[in-house]
Amino acid sequence: MDERKDDEKESLLSRPTGFLNNIRNFWHEVVLEMKKVSWPTRSEVTNTTLIVVIAIFFFAAYLFVADIVLSYTIKGLEWAASKVFG
Repeated sequence: MDERKDDEKESLLSRPTGFLNNIRNFWHEVVLEMKKVSWPTRSEVTNTTLIVVIAIFFFAAYLFVADIVLSYTIKGLEWAASKVFG
């Protein structure tokens, strides 16, 4: 019976070390993977950011115009329906 308690205490004491080793291994692997990353140059980041901003303005303008056109179309259909159906 005492042997079982000793085994339980030993396993409880060894868990934090395993846990800390797992964390240490995880961060070590993260550092290794980050060294393999090919980082973009400053000009690449600037160019892609500019493209994204232009695309946002383009799609915003497109959706604005589409919203206005559809709004007038629906108002026109409502007006026509009120004339036809009373």
